[in-house]
Amino acid sequence: MIESQNIRQILAILVTDIVDYTEVMNNDEKKAWEYLKKQRDIIPPMVTKMNGHMFKEMGDGTFSKFKSAIDAVQCAVKIQDEASKNNLPVKIAVHLGDVMDDGIDVIGTGVNIASRINGLATSGNIVVSEDVWRQIRNQSNMEAKSMGHKDIKGYHQTVEVFNLTYNPDGSISQTVKVTETVTVTNEDGQQVQAEAAKKDFLKKIAVFPFEFIGDDSYTHLGFGLPYGVCISMIQDPLVEIEFPCDFELSGWNFTNLLKDGGYPNGANVPLPVKKKMAKELHCSYFTFGRVQYSNGNFNVQCKVHSSDKGKLISEIEKSGANYFALIDEISEQIRLDIAIPKPHIDEIESMLFQDITSESNEAYDKYVKALLIRQCDNDYNACITMLKEAVSLDETFALANTSLLVTGYLSNSEEHLNASKEAAKLAISHIYKLPTRLAFKVKHYNFKWIKNDLDKAEKVLLMWRRQYPESISPLRELGQLYVHNHKYEKALIVYEDILKINPEYHSALKSIQWTYQWKGDWDKALEYAELYMKHYPSMASSYSSIGVVYASMGKYEQAKDYSEQALMIENDNAEHMAMIGAYDMNLGNFLEAKSQLDEALSYCKSDSEYEEVYGAIANYHSAIGQTRNSIKNNDLMLEYKSKHINPLDAAFEAMFFVDNYIYIGKVDEAIDKIERIKSNLIHPFNLATGLGKMFVATNQYNEDIKLLNEGLADIDKFYEFMPHDNILSFRVYAEGYNYLFDKQYSLAIEKFTDLIKRFPQLKDQTLRAIMRCHNKNGDFKSAITIGESLIKKNPYGALGNLEAANSYINNNDNSKAKEI
Repeated sequence: MIESQNIRQILAILVTDIVDYTEVMNNDEKKAWEYLKKQRDIIPPMVTKMNGHMFKEMGDGTFSKFKSAIDAVQCAVKIQDEASKNNLPVKIAVHLGDVMDDGIDVIGTGVNIASRINGLATSGNIVVSEDVWRQIRNQSNMEAKSMGHKDIKGYHQTVEVFNLTYNPDGSISQTVKVTETVTVTNEDGQQVQAEAAKKDFLKKIAVFPFEFIGDDSYTHLGFGLPYGVCISMIQDPLVEIEFPCDFELSGWNFTNLLKDGGYPNGANVPLPVKKKMAKELHCSYFTFGRVQYSNGNFNVQCKVHSSDKGKLISEIEKSGANYFALIDEISEQIRLDIAIPKPHIDEIESMLFQDITSESNEAYDKYVKALLIRQCDNDYNACITMLKEAVSLDETFALANTSLLVTGYLSNSEEHLNASKEAAKLAISHIYKLPTRLAFKVKHYNFKWIKNDLDKAEKVLLMWRRQYPESISPLRELGQLYVHNHKYEKALIVYEDILKINPEYHSALKSIQWTYQWKGDWDKALEYAELYMKHYPSMASSYSSIGVVYASMGKYEQAKDYSEQALMIENDNAEHMAMIGAYDMNLGNFLEAKSQLDEALSYCKSDSEYEEVYGAIANYHSAIGQTRNSIKNNDLMLEYKSKHINPLDAAFEAMFFVDNYIYIGKVDEAIDKIERIKSNLIHPFNLATGLGKMFVATNQYNEDIKLLNEGLADIDKFYEFMPHDNILSFRVYAEGYNYLFDKQYSLAIEKFTDLIKRFPQLKDQTLRAIMRCHNKNGDFKSAITIGESLIKKNPYGALGNLEAANSYINNNDNSKAKEI
């Protein structure tokens, strides 16, 4: 306490005020009382600790005196630090002036000026008068910016006021700038300026679905409330999030981790598994919680943990009748808890959740239910019906329109595709409501799917990347775009860029591995698969990925060994078992393969596992000549696959398995099946079934030039609607076979060689076509060379073996032909 009775002296006066307290009191008395309690818990003890004395409390304001201006300012900083941690919105002013102190109260001009300049402060800030600044400015750790000279009511002179800047650790210094201004070029070629986050300040958090307790009509909020928190948090350029929502938040990796772990809805995931998944998603933090609804009130509890040690960072509890308000509060508190600087949070533009989504709770409820229907039940029709209801309640609901755009496009329904196009217009019209990153995503989807303009889709992603240069999200989208369009070299550059930004983002190693596999560069694929395993030696997927690369190289012993190691780590994983069975088959161990595949089938837990196992069983039956059983199991594989992929892709899938009908002499049935698939697809996607006709027409047991050109005509029409580079590969395919059928073998080989460069996934099939050219042209030695490479890679591939045998027969080597 400062001992001073009826004495005039120079003192530092510190004034605090709770921001918007009167409004809070009018709207929520409970919250107002909580603020007062926090004020009394924080300010008096801190003032005493810093050699001061609080001489007055007036409702939501306090007045304290200090002999030292430095003590007063340091106290102000520590108060703000504690206030920010406890979600108490306080503004503070410090003035050094002449006052009268009677030991109990302090009065005078100095107190009046301190009180007046407090009105110039904002939440979380500290302002000081020029008299205070003169006292503290020589301190090396103290910084401030002038706000100019201000008129003070009741005082005959202006006072220069300074805004003190400080770090979130409580030290007084220049505020750290966590963003920087960048110039970006939009999809129309215009240059605009934007704020980009600096790498050192980025925080990434995995948000798990919450548990829900209470009225069943609100069960969806177990997903919808944390999803809303994610939507609110990504307004902040410093926050990167992972949430298991596939399209809207690109959460496929998270979704797959949950499904593969046996937690398809994200419920009841044990804490150690949450920690493991968060690390696999390259998140430094993870959060989870529960929502309880009772008597018209929502109570939300959540915990924030570090992913490194699993340490509990904070526990958050919020209650209220309006869960939109709770979303905003939790969003801000999580950002504070993961060390986003409070001054940054106060400074950035951050709209209320209802402003970026919808003011209608009913519309949001329907929206969330729609997402759950799509994600958990894979029911696109029911999802779209619910999305339409949400949009009918609020057509400015840009996020719901975005989901309708995506879901309608992939629904394989003419009606829904039209709804998708209308939703795209509404989403674009109200894109101003969305956080910047979601706005980029809407533009990308619009150009990629609705406009079929991949160049502008790419430009949007490049602009997103420039505005968020330290963010992984736009690069992931860009890499996928390049891979889809067979631009593998560009994709590799993008994935390498991810590693430059974040060397710890090891998922990029897997992306690089798969890109090299699609390119047909097995050695580089193996290099990156092994590099990934070095980082994750205890993860089963590390070993199975290496096994896949060895299998692609035709090294099945090594492939089997790595899959067996994967199975040792996850000994109930049906997919690992199926892979071992497939490798046994390629090693000629057919009895072991059959036993392994039967066991794998008994361990299946999810639709994706059934899909993988039935696909492996179909391949097994094909290899041993049981084509009808292969068709039967392929049908089962497709049935399970359709349960977890979108309807558009599901309708396409059957097209790639019609060859089997040719091997049992049912060419007409193969063609009929293609026509049925075509009739089940909407325009213009039905034109893509021309590819199926081309496959049937070019089968070595059914050379049909008329059917080939029918298929090519459909593909050319499809290209008019979707001018994507990868579609041109199929024209090269058709041209090559046209030359083959026309006996222009050299030209055919040129086309097939070009096709392998464009479309490495068709390499084995294309090499067999080149063998046919050599055989028909009498160049049996060249055909044999290719045949030996195919047999080495796939010794039990019937089609390659038969073509190779034909080469040896024509080369008068009957013994080798018989062996094969």
